[in-house]
Amino acid sequence: MWKRERTERVDLEDVLTTDAPPVPSTDVRPPTQPAASVAVPAATPVSPPAPRGSVLGVTLRFKGELVADEDLLVEGQVEGSILHTRTLTIGGQGRVQGDIRARRVIVEGTVDGNLHALESVTVRPGATVKGDVFARKVAIEQGATMCGRIDMDNAPVVPRIKAPGGQADTAPRELTDREVVELLASS
Repeated sequence: MWKRERTERVDLEDVLTTDAPPVPSTDVRPPTQPAASVAVPAATPVSPPAPRGSVLGVTLRFKGELVADEDLLVEGQVEGSILHTRTLTIGGQGRVQGDIRARRVIVEGTVDGNLHALESVTVRPGATVKGDVFARKVAIEQGATMCGRIDMDNAPVVPRIKAPGGQADTAPRELTDREVVELLASS
């Protein structure tokens, strides 16, 4: 029935030169009083966080056995096996045809092969996995597609260090990259 008029003023030049939306005025005055103009704060450019490790880009295709010792994000296509000692992420546009052996695997794209993880496998919404998963910790988030079996009993195991006296040390320790490769290759 009654339409409330906007009483704030916005500098059009500021709005066109910044990415930030105009900030509405919280000052409510009767229509008879002129409203003060609203200053729009300048947007500070935010750069995306730098990826930790390496990135196999969207346009790249790799065929063969891929071995890596640093965090890796696969956005391209890999046809063959992957042996990895750190966190391997198959990005939303990434596709892998082959078995994966890694410390940690995060799938956001498509994998057609078995996953062997020393620590964990996470399958995110929109991801597709066609193959068996061998890991102690497995998370399949709502919206993900999984066709295969999950085996948490036969997952690669982190060995314990023998303490003096022959008893196993129960304190967790970080494995070296060489130990990870040996464990994953033997499983």
